Amino acid sequence: PYGNAASVFTQNGGMARYIIDRASAGMIGVNVGVPVPREPFSFGGWNESKFGVGDITGKSSIEFWTKLKKSTTKWNPEAGVNWMS
Repeated sequence: PYGNAASVFTQNGGMARYIIDRASAGMIGVNVGVPVPREPFSFGGWNESKFGVGDITGKSSIEFWTKLKKSTTKWNPEAGVNWMS
């Protein structure tokens, strides 16, 4: 049910391509134990993996771990100007 990462060890380029094309995972490694990509590539998986398809190393990591809040404020009611302009 999880799809964070998959690795294949092979000397056959055709087999590597076959696995890359068909593996149900967000990160695929060929001849590496842990397929953790370097910047600027995303670290994330598919299916029910913890982080999903988002990039936990870039802008989407901030969006994943943050609750956005918008606020509108008016600081000087005596200024005599329309705060909407």
